Order: sequence, then C-alpha cells, then structure tokens
Amino acid sequence: MSGVAGQAGPRWERTVADYARDAYGLPWDRAPLRGTRDLLDIQGCLPAGFLVGCKAIRRGTSFGQKISEAMDQCDRALVNLGRVSTKDAHGHLVVASEGVVPVQVMQRSGYPPGKAYVVTELDYFLDLAVRRQKWRDDE
Repeated sequence: MSGVAGQAGPRWERTVADYARDAYGLPWDRAPLRGTRDLLDIQGCLPAGFLVGCKAIRRGTSFGQKISEAMDQCDRALVNLGRVSTKDAHGHLVVASEGVVPVQVMQRSGYPPGKAYVVTELDYFLDLAVRRQKWRDDE
C-alpha cells in the first residue's frame, strides 16, 4: 500500500509511542520492521511485560475482522519471542504468554489517543490477573 492511506499505520504507531512517552513517561518508540521476526509495533514495552501493536482505522475492514487479525499478530509475536505454542482442536494457535501480555491499541475515529481501545485475548488478560494477584499475595 502506498500514498496517504499507507501512512495511516505508521502515523498511528508514532502517535501511540509519543503519547506513552509524553503523557506517562514511558520509554516507548516505534519498533523497526522485523519481517517474520515481528514483535509488534512499539519497542521499549517488553521490560514491563507487554508487546504492543497499533491498528489504525482502515476503510473497508470491519472492526471485528481487524481485531481478529490483530490478535493473530499478537500470537505470532509471542511465538517470535520464543513462547511455546500448540494448536487447539479447531486449529487455532494457543501460545503460553509466560507473563508477557500482547495487546493491540485500536484507533478510534474522532477520539484522542488516550481514548483508544487496548485489546487482548481473555487468556492473556487472565494470566496477567493471576500474576498480579500472586504479587499482591506475596506482599
């Protein structure tokens, strides 16, 4: 994709990285393109236990389809990070997150960056919830 439409993704990635840095002081930046070794779109977030991707608005693609594709990218990023994966009975990839939560920041038309949706799969969210509970119990 080229031209203005092809720039929406990189522009949204830059917006998310800048917002995380400017509003919250996080050392995030746009990640370099890694091809088949993709770890999503933002670098600097792995030490905190996150892989962060960014999805800009794209005409002609339903939000549901975009989320499904984005979650598949999250799974592949975890595999690229070296996490163990298997296929379930339906052929879907199942990846052990092992404390790393992959998320996608979904742009919302007409809203500022802080109002974007951050989406992950339920199993990844619950893994984080269990780990946080254990941290709290250990205090």
